[in-house]
Amino acid sequence: MNVSIVLSLYRLLLVNCRRPRSLAAPFSTTRIGILSAMKAAAVLAIAISLGLVGTGGTYAYLNASATVPPAASSISAGTAALTVGSESLNWSALAPGQSVTGTFSVTNTGDVPLVLSATIAATMTPSAIANPFTITVANGVCPASGLPTGTLNSTLAAGATTNACLVVTLPSNAPANAQSASAAITATISGVQP
Repeated sequence: MNVSIVLSLYRLLLVNCRRPRSLAAPFSTTRIGILSAMKAAAVLAIAISLGLVGTGGTYAYLNASATVPPAASSISAGTAALTVGSESLNWSALAPGQSVTGTFSVTNTGDVPLVLSATIAATMTPSAIANPFTITVANGVCPASGLPTGTLNSTLAAGATTNACLVVTLPSNAPANAQSASAAITATISGVQP
């Protein structure tokens, strides 16, 4: 069909105030073909992208091996062990707003270095009373005056000994019922291989 005939027919239909139902513009089939192709390409690109994301990226299969003679390959486990010395504190010096300190020793009796740490627990009797104490363990010997700063976190070589300082403080705002209570304080010293 000739383009001029189609346009004339289209104008004639417009003059009669009717819209053509089946009559299309001369290039509409080309536009529909391009749009369909673009939609198909977009769907394909999305499918490929999701497929790549779902597989987790690229995989590399690399392998290396070496042969070691039996005499040169020995694996042995180390031992980690601590011995903690004891120290008695002068509890009669403990009053609201005061602290008592005590130095104790820690020895690494194993054959691997250990990073030291402390965990403190206090059990009050009677149990209804809340723990009023502030309890810490610091590196080194307790100072003659004042309080040490920091926490126990030193690295102790195999066979070596170090000192640590236990500090128990009763705050000045401690409740009145704390004076009639007793506390069992446990300081657990742990060593972890670095």
